[in-house]
Amino acid sequence: MTTENSQNVTKTFKFSFPTCTNEGILYKLEVPVEIPYDGSTRELVQRVLKMFHIPVYLEDDLNEKLANFVSEETKNYHNERDAKLLDQLKNSEINVDGVVKNWEKLFKENVVEFAEQKGTSDEEVFAAAYHKLVHSPALETILQVESSYAKTLLNMLKSRDQDIKKLTQVQTEEMEEKVRLLNTFTTEEEINTLAAEHFEQQSLAAGRWDSQLDALRHTQRAAHRTWLMAALKEYQTDEKVTPSNSPLCSFPPDSTLPLQPAPPRLEESFTIHLGSQLKQTHNIRLVAVDMMELCSANYSDNGSWSRVQPALALYSSELSGVVLLSDTSPTRSPLAKTARTTEHHFPDLDQQLREIVQRVKEPAEKRNAARSESARKRGGVLRAGDVYVTRHSDLAEAHVVFHLVVDDDSLKSGDITSRHPAILGLRNILKAACCNDVTSMALPLLLRHEMTEEMTAAWCLRRAELVLKCVKGFVLEASGSGGSELKTLTAVVPPGISGGVWNALAGLLPQVFRVAGPLRASKVAK
Repeated sequence: MTTENSQNVTKTFKFSFPTCTNEGILYKLEVPVEIPYDGSTRELVQRVLKMFHIPVYLEDDLNEKLANFVSEETKNYHNERDAKLLDQLKNSEINVDGVVKNWEKLFKENVVEFAEQKGTSDEEVFAAAYHKLVHSPALETILQVESSYAKTLLNMLKSRDQDIKKLTQVQTEEMEEKVRLLNTFTTEEEINTLAAEHFEQQSLAAGRWDSQLDALRHTQRAAHRTWLMAALKEYQTDEKVTPSNSPLCSFPPDSTLPLQPAPPRLEESFTIHLGSQLKQTHNIRLVAVDMMELCSANYSDNGSWSRVQPALALYSSELSGVVLLSDTSPTRSPLAKTARTTEHHFPDLDQQLREIVQRVKEPAEKRNAARSESARKRGGVLRAGDVYVTRHSDLAEAHVVFHLVVDDDSLKSGDITSRHPAILGLRNILKAACCNDVTSMALPLLLRHEMTEEMTAAWCLRRAELVLKCVKGFVLEASGSGGSELKTLTAVVPPGISGGVWNALAGLLPQVFRVAGPLRASKVAK
């Protein structure tokens, strides 16, 4: 390309053909054609045939000769143009800088016109604002505001439960009265009609409350974001903003609520070393607690202290994760049954679970197509060993919940091996954790959330030893493949465990892992 625009040239296409009566007499046709020709040669032939009344039997011959003419002349045109440009370049007659700038301009215009417009999303802006404010003096007030939102929602949930309980009680008394009068003043048809009416009333009540709860959650989410951005704006203009003089003071702390101490737990902590040459230091904890306590939010202290650490680490590279044993259907996850507060940073749990169901349906059905008919009849597209993940900002000790799909019947047996689907699922979880900045992980040591009759002391020791040894290898494998280092590993056992089994499990950890100990130097007599 030069600074001057290339001009098309006009070439004359000549075509001759004999008359019908005398082949010695030729009709000569001359048609000017612009080279390069951007149109269709077949269309030009049709126009020539109609304009000059040329017999239609000459169409094929005319098509062929015109196409060859345009092709040959176009080639000559480009050869001449390129030779001229090369001579100009040799003689320094071309402004190279001008050519480059022109191409740059055209490229930018093309990108702006056709490329997808991308910029910082609202979610990224909100995340940055929240991360900055929680690492400022406004942290306590932020937690107080979130606690006030949570208590408003929990009060509505309490009112819903009371309303449905009252409705159920009235319906129960009405049904009992109808049944008592059966075959005297009422019939079975009337009882069935009443049962259908009761079911419809229950559905309407549940739908009405669900609608009110969804509306409250959306209102709180929008108000929280608007309020937080306003607080950030003032914080940036006045570096001395504190909870007492910021716009957040419209949510004063509730000093009437006493601090509730955390319930006592059985807990042991160890510092361990993994690796033979390049040793890695990790913290491992043995805790007797209900897994659902790690997935709950405590607002009894007005949010001042119970959620400080989760809030500080929410948008960081040190996330906390929990492994929760779940059913084959995400909608039946234990986490879905608990009362949920407003989620200000991620989609609501119900929305996340619905999206998971939609996303895993097609790939899981393809994978399960070869499964037996009996396996398909058990329902669910997921099977034991599969894992799905949900994100949270309102849990006590977790940002990420890894839902491990398990089969309760197989886990009741004490003879599982390292190839069991649940063990392989733990391997995938630890690998995913290291690849996604999850540096603290809590998992069920016995692969059970509750103590049952078959879980004897010997059963617990065998299961714990298998899980610990497998986890040890998985952590080494995951850390060797790059990513974040798993700094803290929490082995959780059910709270109903006996003292003897607890002591045995605490003694098992130093046997499986290399526990760091003090170096004792003896005095040498002089």
